Amino acid sequence: MYAIKETKLTDLEKLEDKFDDIIEDLNEKIVELEYINDRQASEIGDLQSDSRITDCKIDELESQVDNLESKLEELTDG
Repeated sequence: MYAIKETKLTDLEKLEDKFDDIIEDLNEKIVELEYINDRQASEIGDLQSDSRITDCKIDELESQVDNLESKLEELTDG
């Protein structure tokens, strides 16, 4: 009878160890996913900043083109 209880206890301990391993593995995956998420959020922020800078440069270039077109019109009309 004692051997059966000890075997059941050992089986429970093994099962508990498996659950602990699974939980530890899942925790590691969560940490990794959080890191990836943070890194991607940072990259998105960088891209948004680059996009705003590019938009400003495009606006400046469009303004310069408009000025040059105006000057060209003045020269051709004058």
